[in-house]
Amino acid sequence: MFPTNQEVLSFLLMNMKDTAGAWAHPHLDQLGSHRAIIQTVKGFKMEFLAAFGNPDATRATKRKITTLTQSSTCADYITKFRTLAMELDWNNAALRGQFARGLHWEVSCQIATHKHCPRTLLELQNAALVIDNALREERASHPPKDNKSSRPSNRARGTSTGQPSTGSKKLSNNPNFVLEEERNCCRAAGACIKCGKMGHKFAECRTGWKATPVKDKGKAKETAK
Repeated sequence: MFPTNQEVLSFLLMNMKDTAGAWAHPHLDQLGSHRAIIQTVKGFKMEFLAAFGNPDATRATKRKITTLTQSSTCADYITKFRTLAMELDWNNAALRGQFARGLHWEVSCQIATHKHCPRTLLELQNAALVIDNALREERASHPPKDNKSSRPSNRARGTSTGQPSTGSKKLSNNPNFVLEEERNCCRAAGACIKCGKMGHKFAECRTGWKATPVKDKGKAKETAK
């Protein structure tokens, strides 16, 4: 047979000593009467914490539980939540609401679609645990596909023909070649596209052409021979 509330309270109050004993005596005298402030074990906990608890610690616990969210598995979230909830005197509705706010959004959406909404904290935790496990199993069985293999790499595109590239790279070997970007900038600034100076245009430019590199001349002589 389980002890009654009054028997448990009597045991707790009678075994307190020193400062706690002085606090317990008035409650012990009123125990069982309609004037008693402490009627249940939960009421005893609330009164005891109000008298001897650390208010800073309680505020810290409230701050922790209100900022706690599901960052990994639901089982881990439930464990952390229950640990903090044990230090608070919140009722079931308050704890249930706070637990729901910290759930992962996917789990919350699944719970919202249920026909029967969980009415207690325990029901909500059990439902969230089942949904979270199902979602994780679904992700594990359908891993995301890697699309990188289907895309040709830049190296493959550059070497597929085996021929040297043409265009600006080939033309840039000419010492008199001016990149298109530079020509456009000169035009926009009203400068000569040949020498880059102001006051005249390309057709009026008196700047001579750059000499062909000696290496190129040597090649030309060999060709002539």
